[in-house]
Amino acid sequence: MKIAIVGAGVVGIATAYELAEAGHQVTVFEKNAAASEGTSFANGGIHSHSFTLPLTGAAMQGNRLSRWLQSTRELSKARCTRPANMRWLWTKSASCSPDVVLERSQFTQTMARWGMEISDAWIAHHQWEVEQSDGQLILLSSDDELEHYATALQALKQAEHPYRLLERSELDALEPALHGAEGVSKAIHIPGDRVMNCRQFALLAKQAAIHNGVSYQFNAEIASISSHGKPQLRMHDGETASFDQVVVCTEALPGQDVLKLAAHIPTARIDSYALSVAIREPLNAPRSAVQDHQSGITISRLGKRLRVCGGAELNPPTNAAHDKRMVHKLFRTLDQYFPGAANYPAGTQVWRGSRTFTTDGLPLVGSAGLPGVWLNLAHGANGWTLATASARLLSEQIAGKKNSLPCELISPQRFHS
Repeated sequence: MKIAIVGAGVVGIATAYELAEAGHQVTVFEKNAAASEGTSFANGGIHSHSFTLPLTGAAMQGNRLSRWLQSTRELSKARCTRPANMRWLWTKSASCSPDVVLERSQFTQTMARWGMEISDAWIAHHQWEVEQSDGQLILLSSDDELEHYATALQALKQAEHPYRLLERSELDALEPALHGAEGVSKAIHIPGDRVMNCRQFALLAKQAAIHNGVSYQFNAEIASISSHGKPQLRMHDGETASFDQVVVCTEALPGQDVLKLAAHIPTARIDSYALSVAIREPLNAPRSAVQDHQSGITISRLGKRLRVCGGAELNPPTNAAHDKRMVHKLFRTLDQYFPGAANYPAGTQVWRGSRTFTTDGLPLVGSAGLPGVWLNLAHGANGWTLATASARLLSEQIAGKKNSLPCELISPQRFHS
């Protein structure tokens, strides 16, 4: 089949790779001048199948109002006076039974593990060299903070996914560069999580897909998608092109028309920041990924650089100025936990990226509701982790095959098999 993919981030590139492997003629359209210039460009690189439902209210307690208030506290800039933001936060705060939360967690963890296996298979097959390291630490200051992870840890235990609760002395032995950092009493260690360079992987997959016949059209912004017989793309310059199938892997469409087709599932854009800086002294830098529970800020090592990520701005205006307070907090957190690790004079990059979240944290993978139009987007914080799995899943759906995901699909309305 002749298939168009809209969006050349890691999800779009992975989808192109899978569809080309299945024998389809694939063209990728990207509004930017190069691949992976959006959220895939400078994210934290954490490839995690442990805590896969952040910013969804999955672990929140109390009545709906208290959950709504907790939702706003998770955001660095909530802009809750906007009606659309208030509606999204209110929907996000709806009651959800522990069994449903656990089921969702187990599903996304299984899908994440599957994605990691697929990514590893691609790396081994092509003999790619990708910057990566193993393990993630969640830093805690008290037993009360540990309670926040009760549901997630239960899901890990049921999935037989290893983790350890570390006291301070054990933590210092595992991550010596944290020695002396104040305010940390214990940590959750997840050895199966890892850090991997998302953009590096995406560009390698893009080249492999090109060798398999995939073509890329850059500076090609899509104005609209219609479906009268065959799906048709209309460009901003007025040109049109018809395809047998169209897969939308980006939320950056005018008016988000396609998102509105997805069973009316509410979505919101959440922006976050990333700080990239060269490592001055490797012994003072983390060995892998470290996350501060209180702020949600992550610090990871990618080759010879440190990547510090954090912040959550709900639906900020287009081209809004950077939140200087959040950027300064990234610097302070890095210096708090790993003083002397960063070589600031060698150059520092501050980047801002957008991710789309559904209210329950599950991505939109499946039919968009128009004949021949499909969605593979709204992965929230898990786009890098789930990219290859959702690409494989969508390729199987388009072919009409039984999905090979190693667990049952939990929501037929969300994942059309």
